[in-house]
Amino acid sequence: MAKGNIVRLTFSSFIDEDSKNEIIRLTPEGVLCHRNYFYQKCFTNDGQKILFAGEFDKKRNYYLLDLKDQTATQLTEGTGDNTFGGFLSPDDKFLYYVKNERNLQRVELETLEEKNIYSVPDDWVGYGTWVANSDCTQIVGIEIAKKDWTPLTDWELFKSFYDKNPRCRLININIHSGKAKTVIDQNVWLGHPIFRPFHDETIAFCHEGPHDLVDARMWLVNSDGTNERKAHEHQPGESCTHEFWLPNGSGLAYVSYMKGQQERYIRIYNPDTKQDSLIMEMPACSHLMSNFDGSLYIGDGSGSPVDVKDTGGYKIENDPWLYILTPKNKRVHKLVKHNSSWRVLDGDRQVTHPHPSFSPNNEYVLYSCDAKDVPALYLTKVPTAILNEM
Repeated sequence: MAKGNIVRLTFSSFIDEDSKNEIIRLTPEGVLCHRNYFYQKCFTNDGQKILFAGEFDKKRNYYLLDLKDQTATQLTEGTGDNTFGGFLSPDDKFLYYVKNERNLQRVELETLEEKNIYSVPDDWVGYGTWVANSDCTQIVGIEIAKKDWTPLTDWELFKSFYDKNPRCRLININIHSGKAKTVIDQNVWLGHPIFRPFHDETIAFCHEGPHDLVDARMWLVNSDGTNERKAHEHQPGESCTHEFWLPNGSGLAYVSYMKGQQERYIRIYNPDTKQDSLIMEMPACSHLMSNFDGSLYIGDGSGSPVDVKDTGGYKIENDPWLYILTPKNKRVHKLVKHNSSWRVLDGDRQVTHPHPSFSPNNEYVLYSCDAKDVPALYLTKVPTAILNEM
């Protein structure tokens, strides 16, 4: 199958037995499909099309799903797509993604013309999720020295890679020129670089590795490489994960959890005031994403974390729900059960993770899970009563 191929889909729906809310399955049984990373743009601005990844011909490529026509147009071809890090440009004209851990590519959605923007040097490997600034003129990413690199196909390798203190550098790529500059270069495992929305001078990133071993998870640095600083000082027994900027740029949100406790917490760091605030307690959600202004959050309940060293100390009950959280009144709403297994599938640690997020108008939540068979793409409507609590 090649770029431009049209896949005809037949959506199906069922009622979640516990919440009584409807769930719409967008992709077919027996075909592995998943969404991109939760803070990467996947909906077009009108909410009518969705970027996703599918293995319709045994190769995992990007597709653009038309909700009205129930069709999916193939956007990429061949092997090597990083199908978690790709995103749509703010004007809905382009797909940006990394291929073969080396090439930053741009696909024009109308013509499917593809252009190489940047190539990782031979002695480095492109790692993780690369993220654009608000006007999509720059992209930050992480490169790891090739001599230190190991494919992270399971959680044991994830833990051992941390011990290597691999040489990593955070780079900033000018999309128009294709030139990259190094922001920081360290013998520390770095990950998840994210421009602060509407503030290109500030980049967040993390110290990657088992959550109970890293010195501090979230860091900030100026785009010129100066003023590297912690966003949060870990308390004894505290671990932090899955940070993201509120889409309006007002703060860096993240999940905090304590050893021996089932519940977790939403916290926000304000880089202007340097205030680190507790927003509310929540169930044991792994990923967390907000709508534009942080008046709604969506989280995916999970089980005992596998990305810690002390797995016994952090053992908790599995939570199969998607939750909507309303910080205004600190209420927790069960949306539907995702029932995902969170298993590693064929060397992929992420493909069964729900990674939920809201549609542009807040009316739907998109997620992926393997509850029925292979991972698939799902939509569920947000009850009007919850929207009224914003």
